[in-house]
Amino acid sequence: ETPSVGSLIASVAAESGSIVFEVADPYREGNAVIAAKDASGTILWSWHIWLTDEPEEQVYYNNAGTMMDRNLGATSATPGDVGALGLLYQWGRKDPFLGSSSISSSVEAKSSITWPSEVSSNSTNGTIKYATEHPTTFITSKSNNFDWYYTGDSSTDDTRWQSSKTIYDPCPSGWRVPDGGSNGVWKVAGFSDRTYDDTNEGISFSISSPSTTWYPASGYRNYADGALYDVGYDGTYWSVTPTGNYAYSLSFSNFGDVYPTNNNLRANGFPVRCLQESE
Repeated sequence: ETPSVGSLIASVAAESGSIVFEVADPYREGNAVIAAKDASGTILWSWHIWLTDEPEEQVYYNNAGTMMDRNLGATSATPGDVGALGLLYQWGRKDPFLGSSSISSSVEAKSSITWPSEVSSNSTNGTIKYATEHPTTFITSKSNNFDWYYTGDSSTDDTRWQSSKTIYDPCPSGWRVPDGGSNGVWKVAGFSDRTYDDTNEGISFSISSPSTTWYPASGYRNYADGALYDVGYDGTYWSVTPTGNYAYSLSFSNFGDVYPTNNNLRANGFPVRCLQESE
């Protein structure tokens, strides 16, 4: 079902320096983006509004961390439910891109807006300013470092996402994009289950509490064209941890291969599973 304007968020207003909004009645689960603009219509900032039942906390093995039970933007944590796929993020960007409306094929989810065409990274488009002003525009990579963020050479910037939460971290308050690498949450938790669920399209990993957690094969948006690929075949989840010009991720495939410290191109759009911030 295609959402219409107002079907999730009934009203939005600026009051006393804050953005306030009302959800629709009856309440519907889903995702929305609210943007604040200046007098000329330029977007100053935007916020992802995630309408779902409250995600449960899940404790991973070996004190690796407490994670959400679902992907960021997901309206379900149930294996085989398309609502569990969630949204997709380019590394270091706070605003989401559409996932799939199918668990087994790359069919873009429905939206009330027409999403703009992708743009290629350059000194104008590959900037925080451009990404902030164009939250729904996918920025394809530049060829020398495969990042959407433009630096003019083969090196790139590592400050957009960090272990200390930044303003560009897309997770809700109290949560953040997790660490990767050898000390990352999935490696420490011992994620090596290789039993891929061909019916529900994903892997149920063993954890401390409850006994399992569901990771769907949500696919990804490709760094070169922004298109949706490999839903039902690939599950790759971002971490904040850089590795050279790339970034670590949890990656698995429908063959059951699990790589808790895989490195991936930062211009790709992958799902995010949020880690509870330490107090």
